[in-house]
Amino acid sequence: MSYLGKSLLGVLALVFSAAVHAQDIPLQNIDVDDFKKLVGDFSANSLHTSVSGAGSLGSIFGFELGLVAGMTRTPEVDRIVHEADASANAKSIPHAALLGVITVPFAITVEAGFVPKVGQDEFKFSSFAGAVKWTPTDLFFELPVSLAAKAHFSQARLDFKETIQSVPTTFKYENSIFGLTALVSKNLGIVEPYFGLGWLSGKGELDVNGSTNVFADVTYAASQSASATRTTTTWMLGAELKLLVLKLGAEYASLYGTNRYTGKLSFYF
Repeated sequence: MSYLGKSLLGVLALVFSAAVHAQDIPLQNIDVDDFKKLVGDFSANSLHTSVSGAGSLGSIFGFELGLVAGMTRTPEVDRIVHEADASANAKSIPHAALLGVITVPFAITVEAGFVPKVGQDEFKFSSFAGAVKWTPTDLFFELPVSLAAKAHFSQARLDFKETIQSVPTTFKYENSIFGLTALVSKNLGIVEPYFGLGWLSGKGELDVNGSTNVFADVTYAASQSASATRTTTTWMLGAELKLLVLKLGAEYASLYGTNRYTGKLSFYF
């Protein structure tokens, strides 16, 4: 692995190790409505983003490698864990990913983001995401702005352990999300502001291994598992600052009734 790749991986590990030691996620008495709200918060956090606008990386080829990271407001997760443990706090959850982007002919840009398994026995997390973006304004006609359509997906897995009523309990949560987004951006030289509007479908699945029942719903309690799907519209607003081979980006997104903030540091050519 290159020095750059090792450096980015190190930063990523620091982000999540700090989160692992700082946060506790006790869950008890979960009903159907609670679980759907949890899926909304976790889907908002696992959404893929490259913190970039509609424009491609080059007229024929372009490459980008970097790190995206930020925080997602998670009011429903916070409410549910606070009901289980008054001292618990989950008002925000961090997100981060290593980012790779490549533009190929026909104005097609392919994106990938991933988090290798990080954490310890008490808390483990991993994720993978991908996207394909097409920028027709780079091919067929010139406009004062760039327009693009993007299809994207992400999958995240979270394993953690809690002691509930003196009983060790293991939780395994998987979240998948698929979305379609329309983007518009304006290249102003070294700055490219952008706006996006899209649709999302997120699915969450939770399996519990322990003798203590954490579900209030009879159907969930019988199988010690739960599954739910949430759909929503989303919009995002952001900007990229381009300095020679360095990019800095910031993005705000509104989705599933909550807010998400993401920054980017990357190198491109």
